[in-house]
Amino acid sequence: VFNGAEAFKGGASAPSLEREVSVTSNTNRVLLDSQELNAASGAFNLCCGEAYARFSELKRLKVHPGNMTKERDAVESCSANVYNGIQASCVEQYNAVKSCLSDNPDEWAKCASMRRELEVCSVKNNLGELKK
Repeated sequence: VFNGAEAFKGGASAPSLEREVSVTSNTNRVLLDSQELNAASGAFNLCCGEAYARFSELKRLKVHPGNMTKERDAVESCSANVYNGIQASCVEQYNAVKSCLSDNPDEWAKCASMRRELEVCSVKNNLGELKK
């Protein structure tokens, strides 16, 4: 019977789950398809840089995902806030990026100026971490 422990035999630095992990419910989430995520990715990176950096560093250090709940929730919450802000304040720019990416699936460079306009709008509107 496989109980999961065998997967980490022999490695002193194998990831482990802390006993006192709380899995929180984060109600501030949005579900995006790949096209929506790609269109908003630049704004996410600019407006959620700190949360993304903390999460990425823990992944690099191979921290067990169960011990990254707070950081994962921060990424999801910030991303949702940015997406909702885009929908409220930058929807024209966002839709232009989505349309351009859809029309040019093999030539995304053609969409760089539209993506930049969305990023500028996101920063001007202090979305995500920028509103601090």
